[in-house]
Amino acid sequence: MVDQKGIWSPDLSPYSGPKYRAIVQALEDDVAQGLLQPGDKMPTQRDLAWDLGVNLSTVTDAYREATRKHLIAGEVGRGTFVLASAVEAQLYSPGHGRSGLEGGDAIDLSTNIPARALQENDVRQALHDLMETENLAELMDYHSPALLQRCRKAIIQFYQSRGFHPRAGDIFPCAGAQAALYAALQMITKPDTAVLVEEFTFPGMKATARQLGLRLIPVAMDEEGLITEDLDRAARASGAKVLVASPILQNPTGANMGPVRRREITNCVEQLDLTLIEEDVYGAFTSDPPLSLHLAGRSLLVGGFSKLVAPGPRFGFVISMLDERRTPGIATDELVHTTSWMTAPLMLALACQWIETGAVEDHMEWQRQEARARQIMVRRKLANLMEVPALGKAPAAPHLWIDIRQGMPSGEWLAASASAHGVEVVPASTFCAGRMQRDGLRLCLTAPLARTTLIEACQRLARAWG
Repeated sequence: MVDQKGIWSPDLSPYSGPKYRAIVQALEDDVAQGLLQPGDKMPTQRDLAWDLGVNLSTVTDAYREATRKHLIAGEVGRGTFVLASAVEAQLYSPGHGRSGLEGGDAIDLSTNIPARALQENDVRQALHDLMETENLAELMDYHSPALLQRCRKAIIQFYQSRGFHPRAGDIFPCAGAQAALYAALQMITKPDTAVLVEEFTFPGMKATARQLGLRLIPVAMDEEGLITEDLDRAARASGAKVLVASPILQNPTGANMGPVRRREITNCVEQLDLTLIEEDVYGAFTSDPPLSLHLAGRSLLVGGFSKLVAPGPRFGFVISMLDERRTPGIATDELVHTTSWMTAPLMLALACQWIETGAVEDHMEWQRQEARARQIMVRRKLANLMEVPALGKAPAAPHLWIDIRQGMPSGEWLAASASAHGVEVVPASTFCAGRMQRDGLRLCLTAPLARTTLIEACQRLARAWG
C-alpha cells in the first residue's frame, strides 16, 4: 500500500516466510494491482526498515532480490525506482524475438530488430565468397593489423554517401553497437557522472547506465527529437557535460531532426562545451550526415549493422573525434584492446566484404522499403483506433511510436490489453529516463517475419483497443 504522503508502506501480515521475501512479495502484488506505478520512487532502505520495524539488513536483502527480479532499479544520486513490470528486462531475455502465428503464439511487436532480408541462400553465398577469397585459417586467429586496417577503410566507404569522412585512425570496430556504446561511455565517464539523454531513451542506454553507475538526465523531446531549449536548461541545471543522442529515427519515438534543429543542437553542444555520443544505428536509412560531422573534437559516434542488416554478425564501431583534452591518458592501443580485440575476425571479414561489394547497400535499401511499406500499412489499420498521422514523405523507422493523448488509457494499460490479446508491445515507461512527463507506446513493425503476421497483429490490437 501507499500512505497519504505517497510513500510505499506495505502490510506484511498476509505473507509468511522470511521478512525479506514478504517485502518482495508485497512489492510484486502492489505493482500488479497498480498501487505502484513504473517510475515511482521507493523509500530509502533505512526509512522502510524503520517503518516496518525490521533490521536494515532485511530491507537490503529485499531490495537486492527485487532488483534481481527486475522489479526495481537504483539510479546513482537519485534513489530506487519501480521498473516497468520488468518489460525492459524481458526485451533481452532468452527466447524473446521473432514471432509467428504457429500454435496461436503471441505476436512480438516489442523486439527492435530489422525485417529478415537475408535468406538462407544469401548467407550461404556470403560464406562461400569468404571461403573463396579469405584465408580462413587466419580468421581463426586474433585479427591481424591488416584486417583491422581493412575494416577501418570499409567503414570510411560506408559513410561516403552521407558526406562523412572520418580518419582511419579514429575508427575502432566493436562486437556490435551496444558494445560500442559501452566502450564510448567507459572512455569519458566515471561512476556518478551525469549524462544527458532523450526523455525516452533506448533500453540499452538505461542498462549501460546502471552497469557504469551513471546518472541519466532527461531532456524533453518533440517529433524532431531533443528540444534545444530544454537541452540548454537541463545541462545548466545538472552541470552535465556528456550528451547521448540519436538524431536520426530515434528509438523508441522515431523522431528525426530536420536541418534547423540539427544546427540548433550542434550550436548548443558547442556553447555548453558538451561531449556528444551520437547513436547512429539508423543513420544510413537517410542521406543526412551525422551531427559529428560538425562537431570535430567533441564527439564520439557509435553505429553498427544490427538495425540495418541483421543482428547476428555483431558488427559495430566507435568513431572517436575527441580532442586530447577530452581523452586524457587514453592511448590508441588501449582503445583497440577494449574494442576491436573483442570482435570476431570472421565477422569483421564478412562485414568488410558486404561493404566493399555494395551488398550492404542492397540489404539496407530492402530494409528501407520494407519499413516504409509496413509503416503505411499499420498506420492505416490503426487510424480508426487512435490518432496516428500518415507517414507522408518522412523517413520510415522500423518502429512506430504512438503518443498517448489526454483521455486515452495509459500506455501500461494498452500494453497489458494488447498482451491479453496475443500481441506484445512496449509502453513508454520502459524507455523513460526520469519521471514520466508524457505517455506513449512503441510497436516494432519489422519484428514479425511476414507482413501477414503484422496484419494479424493489427486485427488483434483492434479487438484489444476497439
